[in-house]
Amino acid sequence: MNQSTIKKLKDNALAIEKFRTLADSEQEWLLPLFAKSTILALKILDAIADNPLTFEEIAQICECSPQTVSQILNGLEQGGMTIQLDKLAAFAPKGRLRKLARR
Repeated sequence: MNQSTIKKLKDNALAIEKFRTLADSEQEWLLPLFAKSTILALKILDAIADNPLTFEEIAQICECSPQTVSQILNGLEQGGMTIQLDKLAAFAPKGRLRKLARR
């Protein structure tokens, strides 16, 4: 992943976090407008919404490399998104608000 793409994700981290709080119907019509890297970032965030996973596990779920997972998550975290990262695993504790409401 190139530095320009990582910078765009970093710059848009809070907007991506806000997008995740929208209702499914609102997300559905907005999603086609996003770049592939943003869609991948959303898939990664969905994968770690409920429990921590290693970068390898996330990569397998999202069909990308562990390095790409690490770059995306680090960019989003640097952009202000709430993500718990360590050397091996990641967790986005908030997840989607509607998932929390169903519990």
